[in-house]
Amino acid sequence: MSVLGVDLRASRKKPSSVAILDSHSHLTELASFYEDIELMKLVDDLRPDLVAIGAPLNLPSGFCCLDQSCDCRFSVPDRKGRLLELELAKMGISCFYTNKGSIIRELIYRGILLSQNLRGAGYNVIEVYPHATKMLLFGDKVPPKNSAASVSYTIGHLTPLVSGMEKHADDLDRNSCDAIINAYTGQLHAQSNTDVLGDPEEGILVLPKLPN
Repeated sequence: MSVLGVDLRASRKKPSSVAILDSHSHLTELASFYEDIELMKLVDDLRPDLVAIGAPLNLPSGFCCLDQSCDCRFSVPDRKGRLLELELAKMGISCFYTNKGSIIRELIYRGILLSQNLRGAGYNVIEVYPHATKMLLFGDKVPPKNSAASVSYTIGHLTPLVSGMEKHADDLDRNSCDAIINAYTGQLHAQSNTDVLGDPEEGILVLPKLPN
């Protein structure tokens, strides 16, 4: 059971990171890509059982786009994001909402297109969120994403869970660590050790098992 985790960037001018874990949660490969076609080729070469993407992969129910001039709107009045995002907020986990004012609109569009292309090619794709996974696995003391301590903290907590990281020590940065986190979440999902948030018709988020 191989899982490919993707830390997707909004801009194609910046490298997005990819991590591949085998069935024993061993890191077999770290890679990066700029254009979506590069990822499609990588996936076709590796044939993973599951692709876990750390980006929104669906629009809110009732939306056809995120264009401010379009009349599409939330199916449920007074919403400000997808159900899964509202559920994350209730858990005290911060996230960007998927709506027409979103500052990650380009990332949302890219994630949706990429997931559609992968699913159209027959691959199993799930949406994951590395920040949420880290909070659930490592506790709520996760350093801010852009802080100097973030990478060392993540590596220290990932090392007992994922083998083979030492071979890639020179390539581990915030983005590659998040790609590994996404792949690990996918492995948990394959082992039925996850829960989901959201609405299947609007998109669901896969998380490590939630505490009772």
